[in-house]
Amino acid sequence: MTPPKARLRITSDLDLVALVPYVLRYHPQESMVALVVDDDRLTVTTRSDLPPTAEECAGPDYRRAVRTVIAQIAEDASMALLVGYGPADRVEPATALYTDALTAAGLLVGRALRVNDGRFYCLKAGCTQCPAEGTPYDPAASPLPAAATYQGMVALPDRDAVANLVAPVTGPARARMTVASQAAQDRLTALLPSLAPGQTAPLIMPAAVLTAGYAAVDAALQAAADGRTLSDDDAAWLIKVLTIMRIRDHAWAACDGSPTQRELWADLTRRAEPHLTAAPASLLALTAYLGGDGPLARVALDCALRADPSYRMARLLTSTLDAAVPPDVLRQINAAAHQSQRNEP
Repeated sequence: MTPPKARLRITSDLDLVALVPYVLRYHPQESMVALVVDDDRLTVTTRSDLPPTAEECAGPDYRRAVRTVIAQIAEDASMALLVGYGPADRVEPATALYTDALTAAGLLVGRALRVNDGRFYCLKAGCTQCPAEGTPYDPAASPLPAAATYQGMVALPDRDAVANLVAPVTGPARARMTVASQAAQDRLTALLPSLAPGQTAPLIMPAAVLTAGYAAVDAALQAAADGRTLSDDDAAWLIKVLTIMRIRDHAWAACDGSPTQRELWADLTRRAEPHLTAAPASLLALTAYLGGDGPLARVALDCALRADPSYRMARLLTSTLDAAVPPDVLRQINAAAHQSQRNEP
């Protein structure tokens, strides 16, 4: 599921077909997309793969899956727009299931389309505007893609292209970060108290470590706002101190969904050593979701959980996206957390 990226009013079938790739961030294939609308504002968008056969598209397992999706998104909405990508024998029964589930949930189905091979087909009962052979379309003929691009929305070829946005750096850049990461480890070790043989580490992190970590987060956020990229040493140090929960939470509370913060956490995710990726990738996921980029949030969470399958922030955010918690609600929670951080002694 993805949240909306902008308030872009859809007034025609062409607008809907042209806009979906920008809302999703990539061009969907063999899937069902539902754009949920309230008062002409996109509130949430879902995309799910079509089952591999026509029989499964009409079967009980898929029916249950559709009902589950609709139950998660139907609250606080009034209408949905459906677009199915793929052949008629799979899209049409899937569209019928979505329509029934949406209607049962009290939502009006405003438009229902099938898209395949450069044509769209109207699937809504009684539609007379689209011929049986479909309507060829040129997305550029709609003003919405240009408006979406102006608002920072970019359509990529596929989900792999989105995943490449967090692909780890390689070659000389990786070699430099490996050296910088070791230096960051040495720097952190120097700030920690020396332990006698058999002595366990203190439960409370030394104030000097927290102060240095908070300063690193704040400096990085300011650099991002100024359009500056962190040096290898500064990036490695921030990545290292983010392994400390209170410092990570300081960064968490400051996430605002801005493009500059999104680029900061994406950059750190790419540059982090593989075993240190969970924190920056989770912060990227949160920032992306707050900014309306659900697909990027998903691939960032995949990255975080590959690094650490038990990482609590990533698991919590995965549950948040699965439950389609509105970004505005999450933003309010984050604002409260930020205020709490400010009030810490």
